[in-house]
Amino acid sequence: MSRQPARRAWTAAALACACLGLVSCGASPDSAVRASDAADTPACKVLRPLAVEFGLGEPSVSQMSGEGCTAHSHDFGTLTVLLRDRPLEDTVTGQGERSTMRFGDHDAVMLMGSLDGVCKIFLDAGEKSTVELRLGRTTAMTPQVCTSLKKATAKVADGLTPRPSASVAG
Repeated sequence: MSRQPARRAWTAAALACACLGLVSCGASPDSAVRASDAADTPACKVLRPLAVEFGLGEPSVSQMSGEGCTAHSHDFGTLTVLLRDRPLEDTVTGQGERSTMRFGDHDAVMLMGSLDGVCKIFLDAGEKSTVELRLGRTTAMTPQVCTSLKKATAKVADGLTPRPSASVAG
């Protein structure tokens, strides 16, 4: 099985998100989050415009997973983005209250963590790929954290290719 279509989809999504983030934020070179070599991973390219929009620090490769990217601010919390080469239904893992939802044309599953202040959203990115977003904040209750994470997920979904109205079995 070739992973090439999924990689092209991630690259397109990352570029779309980067463009969306810079346009919607009106970021100038002085206010933009600067990318280090380590932050040039596909996940960091998706996270970078969110980091600018939500006032997070510079994205860096996640300590929890080398395939993820993390950014942090005291007020927003620690936001991690992971790109998975698996369909949504095979990616959703973890404990907590499970809710299905949609962001534009994209299905998603939210897990309101069993630990206070932790929330995950798994977003169907098409091409049998999923974007996983995690937000943790020690200064807020879990529902507040999930509300913030929904805002970030909506921005990512806006940059993804629209999904066809009928699902395709695969």
